[in-house]
Amino acid sequence: MTAPQTKKQIPLDTLLVTGLWYLLCLIGLLAILVLNEGKFTYTLDDPYIHLAVAEQIAAGHYGINSTEFSAPCSSPIWPFLLAPLARLSIGEYFPLVLNIVFGGLTAGILLKRARIVLPESMTGRVVVCWAILAGCNALGIVFNGMEHNLQLLAAIILVEGMVRITEGTAPGKWFWIAVIAGPLVRYENLALSAAACGLLLFTGRPKAAVIAGAAALAGLAAFSLFLHGLGLPAIPSSISAKSQFAKSGLVRAIQLTLENSLMGNRGVLLLLFTSALAVIGLAAGPKTARGKAALLLAGAGLLHAIFGTYGWFNRYESYIYGSTLFALFALAPLPESLVSRWRPVHSFAVALFALVISYPYLRALPQMPMAANNIYAQQFQMHRFATDWWKRPVAVNDLGWVSYRNDQHVLDLWGLGSKAALEARLGGKDPSWSWARTMAQEQNVGLVMVFESWVPAKTAGWFKVGELQLTGEAVSTASPLVGFFATSRELIPEIEAQLLDFRKTLPPGAQLVTRAEALAARSQGGAPPVQ
Repeated sequence: MTAPQTKKQIPLDTLLVTGLWYLLCLIGLLAILVLNEGKFTYTLDDPYIHLAVAEQIAAGHYGINSTEFSAPCSSPIWPFLLAPLARLSIGEYFPLVLNIVFGGLTAGILLKRARIVLPESMTGRVVVCWAILAGCNALGIVFNGMEHNLQLLAAIILVEGMVRITEGTAPGKWFWIAVIAGPLVRYENLALSAAACGLLLFTGRPKAAVIAGAAALAGLAAFSLFLHGLGLPAIPSSISAKSQFAKSGLVRAIQLTLENSLMGNRGVLLLLFTSALAVIGLAAGPKTARGKAALLLAGAGLLHAIFGTYGWFNRYESYIYGSTLFALFALAPLPESLVSRWRPVHSFAVALFALVISYPYLRALPQMPMAANNIYAQQFQMHRFATDWWKRPVAVNDLGWVSYRNDQHVLDLWGLGSKAALEARLGGKDPSWSWARTMAQEQNVGLVMVFESWVPAKTAGWFKVGELQLTGEAVSTASPLVGFFATSRELIPEIEAQLLDFRKTLPPGAQLVTRAEALAARSQGGAPPVQ
């Protein structure tokens, strides 16, 4: 007789790290569904830009509109990953699934390293893993719906591979993928790829360093050539629209980004992390593999301080926070007494540290359902009006939901989805915005839906017909008010009638006031909600 096999139990630290990760993601999802009357939306409008481009990729085109090419996505590879399911009904949920899975894989890598560093303390492993996850806002960026959890995963894999190199072991095949493909997820990961190639070079692997570095650069060059072949600039318009380097020139942009790093608490914190890594590197000795890894990763953090940015709903710095925090934990020479005798006071100290560094992220987590509700009550409703009522070309300044699953032409006045609009807006030589009026006429646009704080629609000669208003707090939208404009007087009655019908279907959290109602309120001495 053979002995009965006992059922293998999942380790407790796995349940408390990766298991809790998936549970928290489920709770966040349910909170959004409850607040949105069963409709899931992301906490930003931006992911719907990627989904709209993914739709076009699946149809054999690249851009927002099928009649023109555009490059509105900051990530070269993300819309291509979404393309296989983009035209299916489940396609809009694919970024959420990917982000949850990528975050779970990140948590697993952290835990695996924690078991090596703290083999005797399950509590210590769990606390450290969650300190890193909280410190880089891993949970928050899940519901942004963007590529940032994949960017974070690539960064953590790369750092883990560098740590293995310092230990004299093989970095693993995923390390090479992270070095080469990481910059294709987001350009910022090129700094980490450079650090990894530097470590390979300085630890006696020059051939591997050159091949990996060349492959990473070749990937970005190939994407730029792809854009150039479509008649577009070599850099995506979303980067040009937001980057200080496109607006101010190299020297001035570096000055501004450094000032941002030195004056903002997020930047100062990053500089503290990089300084700590530099100290570890110098203490270990610049000639040792561990010292070289720490100094090179400190250099990657410094590059973000010089060229990178922060915020935008707490997502731009996640990858560099995660990689530097992980490096600090994995490369710091912990005393043997701490490794073998982890005590509650140590857990308390790490938890307190995590609370301090992740306070803005932890404070934002309870607002996450409301942020998603903002998108539901504003951008999704704009999408509904454009596709179910107007059913003709429209112009907007917030591109995502209105362009997603919309077969009509969408003119992006802010320029992410239109090279001509971006050049005209950044040129700043036409304060009357006549270029916008001309483009709208060329594209047969009759309806304009914009934030008036961004686009001076009245200056452009358009006629305000109504206003969509958020009734709650504006957490993730640039403005709580969206103005609806007709591009000609003849269209005012038609748009107003459609708005009145559309208003009957609005969810809680959104209200719509027409121009006629505003004029009536004004004639009766009331405060007009539409200016």
